[in-house]
Amino acid sequence: MKVNDEEIRQCNKNVAMSVIVCIASGIMLVMNIMKHSTLMTITSMIMIVGFNLSGVLAAVYKKNKASSLIMAFILTGVFTVFPISGGNEGFAVLWLLLIPLFSIILLGMKIGLTMNLYFTLLILVLFYSPLKVHIVDFYTDDFMERFPILFMADFITAQLLAMSMEYYYRVTRMQIYTDDMTGAYNRKYFIEKLDDPEVLKDDLCISVIDVNGLKATNDTLGHAAGDEMICSVPICARKAFGDDVIISRTGGDEFAILTFGSPEEIASKVKMMKEYALKYKGKFIGAVYLSVGIACRSEYKDLPTEGLFQTADKFMYVDKSAFYRQKDHDRRRR
Repeated sequence: MKVNDEEIRQCNKNVAMSVIVCIASGIMLVMNIMKHSTLMTITSMIMIVGFNLSGVLAAVYKKNKASSLIMAFILTGVFTVFPISGGNEGFAVLWLLLIPLFSIILLGMKIGLTMNLYFTLLILVLFYSPLKVHIVDFYTDDFMERFPILFMADFITAQLLAMSMEYYYRVTRMQIYTDDMTGAYNRKYFIEKLDDPEVLKDDLCISVIDVNGLKATNDTLGHAAGDEMICSVPICARKAFGDDVIISRTGGDEFAILTFGSPEEIASKVKMMKEYALKYKGKFIGAVYLSVGIACRSEYKDLPTEGLFQTADKFMYVDKSAFYRQKDHDRRRR
């Protein structure tokens, strides 16, 4: 599972759905032509053309959002026709009951939920408003009485199932990418994020952080105090950069931050983070000293993200050396 695997996952689902619907629509097209059903023939052709387009967008161009929107638009239009066309009751039930069950799972939470709310409103209007006079002659009394109840029960059940699946997917995803001790992202997340096209911006900056004096703290105050020093880094980083900062624990007492802004802005926030660390008060420790290196793409335009990371790491060691010189510390005893 990778950082951008959710988009890949959605593209794969869209391709699979496009193939299945195109096959089913092709069969329906032949049947409707044989039955001389003009309306259903047209809807079958629309579904074939539309789902071929959505499949190409997902498979070739990796445009999963555009692909999902085309599918949702076509399904919404076509399935709206079914209950008002006077078609077969069983056919209408089959297609309309499939919408709540599969729309969210196949098209994503936002698009699927929007579709489901639309069809819920459509059913309520058609069956419980004066507009029902337009369809009452198409269906039996039992259908008119029971179908809305069945649809609502199906709708509620589908939402609960889809949301629980989405929840457990996200929980599992977070467990894979989260450092248990600090609550920050882990190294796996950070390395994969470096390859994410979304971070390849001109104002990208990478900051590498290292905790000073961890070994001495472990030796004198115990590992609980050392762990507290490590856990203080994400806390101080979020105070300085904001709660949505992308901070990852890349090693024992090393962290990396992905941010966007000018070198001056990032340097100012790093200074704030160091000040918060100096004022940090925990159960076992007081001040925390941090060494930080910064590398911004605006200053190193020819470097890939991995090169920026290495440059920031190099500057971090320069900052660490300066810290120990100032403290008259033996760097080798760290």
